[in-house]
Amino acid sequence: MLIIYNLLSLISLIAYLPWLLSKKGHENRLQYLKERLGISEYTNADIWVHAVSVGEVMAALPFLASLKKEFPGIKIVLSTTTYTGQKIAREKFPSTDRTMYIPWDTWLTIRKAVRIIKPKVFITIETELWPALFSTLKKNGSRIVLLNGRISPESFKGYKLIKPFMKKVLSYLDFIYMQGETDAERIVTIGADKNKVGIMGNFKFDIELDKKESVRWMDGVKGKILLAGSTHKGEEEIVLDAYEEVKKSFPDLKLILAPRHPERFNEAEEILKKRNLNFIRRTELIRAQNTLNPPFPPLAKGGEGGLELPDIILLDTIGELSRLFSGADVTFIGGSLLPFGGHNILEPAYWGKPSIFGPHMENFPIAKDFLMEGAAIMVKDPGGLATAIKDLLENTEKAEHMGQKAKGIIDKNTGAVKKAVALVRSFLGNS
Repeated sequence: MLIIYNLLSLISLIAYLPWLLSKKGHENRLQYLKERLGISEYTNADIWVHAVSVGEVMAALPFLASLKKEFPGIKIVLSTTTYTGQKIAREKFPSTDRTMYIPWDTWLTIRKAVRIIKPKVFITIETELWPALFSTLKKNGSRIVLLNGRISPESFKGYKLIKPFMKKVLSYLDFIYMQGETDAERIVTIGADKNKVGIMGNFKFDIELDKKESVRWMDGVKGKILLAGSTHKGEEEIVLDAYEEVKKSFPDLKLILAPRHPERFNEAEEILKKRNLNFIRRTELIRAQNTLNPPFPPLAKGGEGGLELPDIILLDTIGELSRLFSGADVTFIGGSLLPFGGHNILEPAYWGKPSIFGPHMENFPIAKDFLMEGAAIMVKDPGGLATAIKDLLENTEKAEHMGQKAKGIIDKNTGAVKKAVALVRSFLGNS
């Protein structure tokens, strides 16, 4: 089965190569290509952590920080698949010994990286399964661990169709730590050894953000703030409809609109232009700030002076969203009104902020707990979004109570990082 997989993977690489060569956005094109093709220069490391993109990198940050604190002398390699994930990894975890792109998953491209890096422990985040990489790592004596694992209903259906192959792939793992009981049951069903499966909770509960560090430009925002985070195609229009409706009752309401994917920033801008809305891109705001002397002095809400901001700020930066929730009055979780599976409800909860989301939060089953605890509001259709926003703006005590409930859920569920570090410690000691 693995021979067939490697052959198909190699064929897909050949077909994909023209796109890799022309792919835009990578700051160092040569480095990107060499690392994806497995022909880069590598160095030995104790631990190799793979987090495919932005979400996985952000989730793993508390764990990575704890690893460095617990084992200050070890060498850590951090790999990603996407450019945006790479950018966040370099910015948010500069203490890694190397940050790189993971080679394409076929024996031809991953052999050199594994042979030279030769990690004592390889860690994959959130059920990123790489058959060729796993088999090669095992041959080189590495221990393989899956952390923060989850399996969506759709993935579960697909995995069951290839259960014999999945059983072989999962047999390479020395231990599998899933987020919850359902995830653990699913991975055992598709072939994992139940004696090597545990429940750890979710890294995302172990959020560690600097509460003393503010986002300076938000200090200049006057009025209430609605933050719509991680929106997908088709949701910006819904959010803007709701925003314009609520603004009739709250004229000073500001909107921070944050599309999920960087490639959609320009598309979101065109939507705003067609509606003739008063907005500014976050990157343009940086340039506007720098024209002030001194540059954009801190300004309390409702104060005078500083830079007068437009009604809408289009967030076209990466890695800033999690701290922006701290200044919002009401938050909307993108990817939930349309069937995209929803996004992180835990970041606004960390700051004690009330959240609104749609009926599609399949990627975050914890959303049900938020509803049961009265820590969030679910709207079933676009028309309900404006009503929910207006309700929270009018009833500030209700909004504050929801935020406190959300923060309480975070506080009750921390501890995944400690479990993961303890597991890695046991493997390092037995390597």
